Amino acid sequence: MRISTNTIFASSTNKMSDLQVGINKTQQQISSGRRVLTPEDDPIGSARALVIQQADSMNEQFATNRKNITNSLSITDGVLGNVTDTLNSIKSLIVKAGGGVLTDSDRASIATELKGNLDHLMGLANSTDGTGGYLFSGYATTTSPFTKTINGADYNGDQGQRYLQVDSARQLPLTMSGDQIFGNIRTAATTFNVQPNPSNIGQGVATATIANASALTGHNYELNFDVTGTQVSVVNKTTGATVLPATPYVSGGTISFDGIDMSITSSPAAPAPGDKFSIQPGNQNIFETLTDLVNALSTPVNTVAGKKDLTAALQQANGNLDKSLNNVLTARGQIGVSLKEVESLDSEGDAKGLAFKQSLSEIQDVDYVKAISDLTQQQFVLQAAQQSFVKTANLSLFSYIN
Repeated sequence: MRISTNTIFASSTNKMSDLQVGINKTQQQISSGRRVLTPEDDPIGSARALVIQQADSMNEQFATNRKNITNSLSITDGVLGNVTDTLNSIKSLIVKAGGGVLTDSDRASIATELKGNLDHLMGLANSTDGTGGYLFSGYATTTSPFTKTINGADYNGDQGQRYLQVDSARQLPLTMSGDQIFGNIRTAATTFNVQPNPSNIGQGVATATIANASALTGHNYELNFDVTGTQVSVVNKTTGATVLPATPYVSGGTISFDGIDMSITSSPAAPAPGDKFSIQPGNQNIFETLTDLVNALSTPVNTVAGKKDLTAALQQANGNLDKSLNNVLTARGQIGVSLKEVESLDSEGDAKGLAFKQSLSEIQDVDYVKAISDLTQQQFVLQAAQQSFVKTANLSLFSYIN
């Protein structure tokens, strides 16, 4: 086989070029700290690295979500802490208002203080998360949850609860429904809470049902028997208006007003002249309770019956306040459980992140000892190839002819 000069030059040049490419690649690996520069360097390792990188990115996003939910729940818990303090303050005022030596002026002063607490509680219920979203509106985060009305407040939000993905298989509630926290006070097991006045002499039993849901006002009412016990009338306690003038009473008959059908039976005994019955919604919010309490304390008490009315109002308010406090404490307990779980998931997420990065390092990162050793060897081989080429290039008959 004859080897021409062109073959020698081409073969040597290609070999040295390959060696220079290898040196350049090794230098890039050392300078970047990466063993795998392109997928062709390690196809299987590159595929594994892509899967690990995606899992690590998801883990980092979950960590961000956990940070966001921690901030949001911490703000909510702080607000509910203030709500708890306010309700406890109101409870103290209720106890104070029950003192037998207080005058109408003293009770009016307590009512004024309660109005301030009511406004403060309304502000807390309409708190935002600092970015403009309302904490207690459910899904409707751009809608103010409560609007003050003459009989308390109306809830404008919904019953929805937004969730945030905090781990691959776990979601936690990000918001709460204000109706569940500030509302949901069951005053009766039925639609309406109908109670005889403590001053009643008779033993009539009253019930109330919905006649026309669209006509319901959500207000409080009082049914009164006249001095003969033969006529009944109904007053809207929220507005002070008479909604049913004096009407003949029939035992077991229907008494209709504002979408409500009411019936009073003479069992176990007939109602007596002057008897009264209060009618309230079977489910109300804390704002309605406080408004009723303010109205009761603002009403002068000059008779024995009036004192009994006041006592009944204070007992009703105190019971409703306990239920409202229980709602708030339940919500705070749920927040505490969620924050504890987030803390645990953070620890697991940190461990996962460390494992992902370690696995990526094993696949992608360069072994500096091996890389530097390879670079030294490649440089040595290149130098040897260059020197060999120089000597080979001089092997020519013309060199000897000269």
